Amino acid sequence: MNNLNAMLASLALLGIVAAPALAQTTGSDQMTGRHDMQGQITSLDEKKGWVHVKTEEGTMILRVSPDSLRNVKKGDTVTVRLALKDNGPAKDTGPAKSSKP
Repeated sequence: MNNLNAMLASLALLGIVAAPALAQTTGSDQMTGRHDMQGQITSLDEKKGWVHVKTEEGTMILRVSPDSLRNVKKGDTVTVRLALKDNGPAKDTGPAKSSKP
């Protein structure tokens, strides 16, 4: 179980749920809004690396290394460590495409 917590802790870069009261900056990684969430795995795809974690705040769908899901199964309780990292302005992808003819 500790290995599972450590694996899901690597999901910190997902950047979901940041509370200003938790905001902090540390050294060169410039991570803010650190937050731990506990939940239960409701489904997973070991081959593609997708895992669904149900928490009190809702369900998160996460992508991780498929190798890191080898010892994980539906129903396991996990802790996910989240944080935000500002990667700068969004890249311009050009004009929006319309689905209308």
